[in-house]
Amino acid sequence: MKNIEEKGDCSNCSIKVDCFGPLTDDELKILDSTHVCIKYKKGEVILKQGSIVSQILYVKQGLTKVYKEIDDTNNFILNFSPSGTLIGLPSIFGKDVSPYSVTAVEDTIICSLGKSYIESFIQQNVKFATAIITTINNCNLYNVGKIVSLTQKHLPGRIAEVLLLLSNDIYQSEEFYLSLTRKDIAEYTGMSVMSVVRILKDFGADNIIKFSGKNLKILNMKSLIEISEKG
Repeated sequence: MKNIEEKGDCSNCSIKVDCFGPLTDDELKILDSTHVCIKYKKGEVILKQGSIVSQILYVKQGLTKVYKEIDDTNNFILNFSPSGTLIGLPSIFGKDVSPYSVTAVEDTIICSLGKSYIESFIQQNVKFATAIITTINNCNLYNVGKIVSLTQKHLPGRIAEVLLLLSNDIYQSEEFYLSLTRKDIAEYTGMSVMSVVRILKDFGADNIIKFSGKNLKILNMKSLIEISEKG
């Protein structure tokens, strides 16, 4: 069995996702009484592709990867979801079957929110509905940007882009513990593992980044941005 975390108070959650802001006190109380928080260890599957979606997942703590299963050995990572993000919003307006899998990249706490409650809040609360649509729209814009990156950027540009994503959006630091494997990076950038290893080594030789075990430090942010922009 998974480790059930104490639920806590949704209204006072310090990492509450932005789109929850318009929820009323009564709506937050409903989430308080119905949601379940579960601890997942690194590598554990949180959601399986093809399963029925009855919950919206809120990443309370940790980091997850959202990916399409291609075959028994290969995946395509769509995105990484850190603390404070929601997973599964498109299922509210689409099919009830999950089009992707979700796995914990780090030890992670997931709050499962009843999809039916979120749907009712959308129908009753216009500001919350607008916030949800904005969140989904931002995800779509992200996906468009990723398609451009995969089709237009050379391999070093793709690696630079994922390092900037980790630094700016996930860890918010120029030095962080790299919990992703080389295979994770390869599956996110549409590259081979060997290419990922080679380019990271090249970046190290050019004093753009530095590894100390699993700790990564960006030494030359300007160069990394230029490589990402020029592709």
